[in-house]
Amino acid sequence: MTERELELAELLMHSLVGVEIQELHDEYAAALEQPVVAKMAGEGLEEPVPADLMAALEAGIRAANRGIPKS
Repeated sequence: MTERELELAELLMHSLVGVEIQELHDEYAAALEQPVVAKMAGEGLEEPVPADLMAALEAGIRAANRGIPKS
């Protein structure tokens, strides 16, 4: 990330009304940190559960279709 990108992100965050920057949480960074900390502690890593992409796509299509009026 460049210095300019950081400046723009900070400007955007300050322009958001009602958002407390200290309360924001980076879920991706937290999820990434967990296996790193476990590996550093000498613990084994859990195998990720493979996602069923077809089931996820079908569920997304069903959810999207519920919002479309039938003609």
